Amino acid sequence: MAPLCKIAMRYAVLLILLLASMHPIFTQTHLDDAQNPHFAESGSVDVIEEIEPNNLNTTGQEVYPGDVVSGSVDMWDDELDYFGVWLESGQTLLLTLSHAAGDGVSMSVWDEEGTHIGASNPGKTRDTLFFDEEKTDYGGKYTVSVNATMTEAGGGAYVLEIDAGYMVNWYAPQVGWNAATEMFDAKGDLLYTKSLSSYQFAESTSSTISSAPTWTTGDFWNFTVTMPSMMGIEYNEYHQMTVTDTETVSGKECYRVSLEGKMTVTMNVFGMTTTTTDEETGVACYATSDLSLVHENITFTSKMETSGGIGAMSSGETSGRSCTTSDGDPDEDCDEVQDFFDDCPGTTPGAEVDSWGCSDAQNNGGGSGGNDGDSDGVPDTDDDCPNTEAGASVDLNGCSEAQNGGGNGNGDGGGGNGGSDADGDGVSDDDDVCPDTMSGATVDVMGCSDAQNGGGNNGGGNGSGNGGDDGSGNGGDDGSGGIDLGLGCIPDMSDMSTTTVFRSDLTYAQGMDHFHFPIEEGTVWSESAVGDGSIKMSSEMGGCEMFSIDVPTSAAIPLNYRHISTKNFTIGSDSVTANGIQVFAGREGNNDWATPDFTLLQSVPDTIAKMGLPFAAWVNVVGFNEFASTVNMSASLSAENAPIIFDSYQLTIDDTGTVVVDTMNLSSGEYVLTVTGSSNGGAERSITIPFTVDNDPDFEILSLDPWIVLPQGVEWVVPTPIFIEPVNGFGADVSVSVTVPDGVTAQLDFARGSTPFMSILTLTIPANITAGDYTVIVTGTAGSTIHSDEITFTLTSLPEFSLEIEEREQIITNGAMSISGAINAHNGLDLALGGALDVFIEPYNQELLDSAVIEFGAINSNGDLPFTVTFAVNDTTDRNEYTVNLNVVALDGGVTHMASVAFVTESSTLDGTAVAADASAVVTGNTSQHDGTDEAAQAIANGEEVKQNDENNDSVNAETQSSNTYLIVGSTIGILGIFVGVAVVLMRRREEGSGKDFNQLQLNQEPAQAIPEHAGLAPLADHMTGEEPVQPMQPAVISAPAPIATAPPPPAQPTTVADYAGLPPGGTYDQSTGQTIYIQEDGVRWQMMSDGSFNRL
Repeated sequence: MAPLCKIAMRYAVLLILLLASMHPIFTQTHLDDAQNPHFAESGSVDVIEEIEPNNLNTTGQEVYPGDVVSGSVDMWDDELDYFGVWLESGQTLLLTLSHAAGDGVSMSVWDEEGTHIGASNPGKTRDTLFFDEEKTDYGGKYTVSVNATMTEAGGGAYVLEIDAGYMVNWYAPQVGWNAATEMFDAKGDLLYTKSLSSYQFAESTSSTISSAPTWTTGDFWNFTVTMPSMMGIEYNEYHQMTVTDTETVSGKECYRVSLEGKMTVTMNVFGMTTTTTDEETGVACYATSDLSLVHENITFTSKMETSGGIGAMSSGETSGRSCTTSDGDPDEDCDEVQDFFDDCPGTTPGAEVDSWGCSDAQNNGGGSGGNDGDSDGVPDTDDDCPNTEAGASVDLNGCSEAQNGGGNGNGDGGGGNGGSDADGDGVSDDDDVCPDTMSGATVDVMGCSDAQNGGGNNGGGNGSGNGGDDGSGNGGDDGSGGIDLGLGCIPDMSDMSTTTVFRSDLTYAQGMDHFHFPIEEGTVWSESAVGDGSIKMSSEMGGCEMFSIDVPTSAAIPLNYRHISTKNFTIGSDSVTANGIQVFAGREGNNDWATPDFTLLQSVPDTIAKMGLPFAAWVNVVGFNEFASTVNMSASLSAENAPIIFDSYQLTIDDTGTVVVDTMNLSSGEYVLTVTGSSNGGAERSITIPFTVDNDPDFEILSLDPWIVLPQGVEWVVPTPIFIEPVNGFGADVSVSVTVPDGVTAQLDFARGSTPFMSILTLTIPANITAGDYTVIVTGTAGSTIHSDEITFTLTSLPEFSLEIEEREQIITNGAMSISGAINAHNGLDLALGGALDVFIEPYNQELLDSAVIEFGAINSNGDLPFTVTFAVNDTTDRNEYTVNLNVVALDGGVTHMASVAFVTESSTLDGTAVAADASAVVTGNTSQHDGTDEAAQAIANGEEVKQNDENNDSVNAETQSSNTYLIVGSTIGILGIFVGVAVVLMRRREEGSGKDFNQLQLNQEPAQAIPEHAGLAPLADHMTGEEPVQPMQPAVISAPAPIATAPPPPAQPTTVADYAGLPPGGTYDQSTGQTIYIQEDGVRWQMMSDGSFNRL
């Protein structure tokens, strides 16, 4: 059933699209209260800037198809931006979200009923979501949220491009009107074509694209849409325009045009037939000067009938004849009117017929069933009142005012429609649902009596019914078809057909310009005509009027147009050239929606440059409307003596470049970097990137192992180094203290020293501590200056590993400097599945990095893997205080950890001047209150409650957002354009960096195998890399077997979802550990992988 339903939906949507295209005001939204957008600088595309507040779906910014919107989100203050997109019914939607490199930004979409219908991948810097006509069948307001999944401190910038389905009208001067109309979805795929099948245009030879054509009374255009029958579905459509006169409306001379149209969709599914018939009739007036629409008085009638296979729409076969029209359509009576539109299918061979397929004889009498017995202009097959008094004016249904006064005729007339009637009830056997009615019984339009309907009164009526065979039977004049029990009309359950009627009588005083003569390719314009008049809508079901409403007419109709290229069409024997006019419903005044253009997006991992280190930003190019040019990059700074370097001075679409500012000679303060892109076509876009330079003397507390993961249920003794680093020449003494959580004991070896120096904190974690995350706070004090950092240790039964590193602080000396350690597997983690080790150094030193050589040993019986990283130091190596970061990824579960070693020129720890710590250096406190601020660290150490206020929260944001300062300076500059979100550390130097893969073969090699320089990391390029490392550790010395042997067995493999849209609702994200962890309301955790999927922990 699924494919059949989808096809049925497609046909139904084509109807909706057609109605919308012919009369868009029915589905347009009022613009009176729309927000006025702020457009960016003029020239090329007007990029709309987001308007805050838009953080709730109730305050979402109103946007339209054709818009390009720019904004930014972040993980701290602006996690969500909401937008509302207004769509026509069935108008397909294509959303394209581009975001800055290094960030994780996604979008989610809900339909007009609030149902979630799609989400993008935050890991892709450019991702699209497409919603077909089935997803947008009802139209209305679709809600889009842009979400900050993971953003850098100065990142989160995005561009949202909104495209929707559109039409192309192909105007042919030789024809004097459109040769065809094509409907496309938002991706540009053709849905269907309405083609001109025949026409008459008197001024064909003199018409050009320079001005509007000159129409003559009698000119006409006939359009057809016929689709092949598929899986029981048939679709046919016909429209006719005829010029009848000229008149003056609102001071404009215009051509008066009569309009007729009919569309039928028939679906046969499991014996049930559903037929939807839409008819259009009325008049329109087009200005003689430019063919702009000045007036329309149109009635649309949509009727849906469902039956169990009874009363199918058919006509008697014409024996011995079977033809096709000149267009190849079925024509059984060979009168050149295709059977679908032929009201007189049994025409005598050779007889002349009108546009309805009826001859004069058939229109003036006879018993074929396709005649016009009362000569009112409505064929009997469509005439609800086939015996109208001669000369009376009738409506579309063939009924006069007098006949409409008492009802629509469901009485007992025995009308003769020329067909057989076995039970003599006046309803032909072809249409008789009850063909064996008792003689004399009053029946309804379906040929059923009250008794046969179960006793219900189906409308009564006193029609006299002349019962002749000349097609004149009239039925009664007051039957309603429904049942009235004094409670209002109750629909007749035997006739559940529905009829919806739109009636519009509108005048557009200024005209609605659909053509915009002269027609020149590339011309773009918008139209927002306001109609003055009335619109009414009513619906009837089962013989009862369900509702009747007046539709307000004050709303504008925002339509956007563009002249496009030409195309050739064949109409009958004529070949014509037509000019395309693209049109869709969008934002009023948006005339740049089709212009190829681009913009720039920036991502700044750290907005603060310290210690004279460079400031770096990523910039990527986002193009829209098929922009394909090269963009030339340049930059300027609000200061002198600061060189600016690009890794590439030319970028193409979706390319990313790095711009670096040398801050060594800048004083502390605020600066603005302006980056400009210029296309070869002359378009220019600029972005401004504010940043701070902090070159004042200071110090930093660095926990070289900020995240420690341990197997649960075993006592552990864990040494972890704390490095006190000078910044900008700081030389004063710093005192160190530690606050640990309840149940944990600790010892600090040095409590004070002159920077730089290292203090080792040894944590003793008992076996009875429950699983979870615990915080240790480290505080440094120098006079009135206080800085803090924290260490998180996690107790878990999941497969994990830790890094055990020797000699965490080393003096830089010429020769080989080595870091030795081991990757210790816990809880069943299998290192033999492979992984990688990468090195990055802060501050960045390319020479030192290039000299790195990594060696792996063999996996031992405990599943642990030893390794050595060796650097070559000589006289040309800059002497500095370096932090060497080792980043390790294990393919088993995608687990990532990092540990660091300090290379220093001097150290009060190593020269013996550091002061040993006593017991007072470590205190116990409620460390779970720590919010990341120095004030909170001091309050917890003093046993005070931490007060949460806006200032503290701001401090948290500031410190958290700039926590990866050295990470970026140490790696981004080295990669210069090679990045993958937070996996930048792992990706660094992919082509020429210091990295080493380990796989099953390498792990089992013995002796150890050194890798050459510039080894790549390609096998792990897609792995997410955390920013906070795991710490080396040692099991406590106990008499029991080795702790690793007593650790709990690994759990079953975690459940995986494809992306965050599959996560249970109501949870929160935690990125404090350097990885993205989603925590459900019940505490269950999910870890985000590099491909955007989540593994249940």
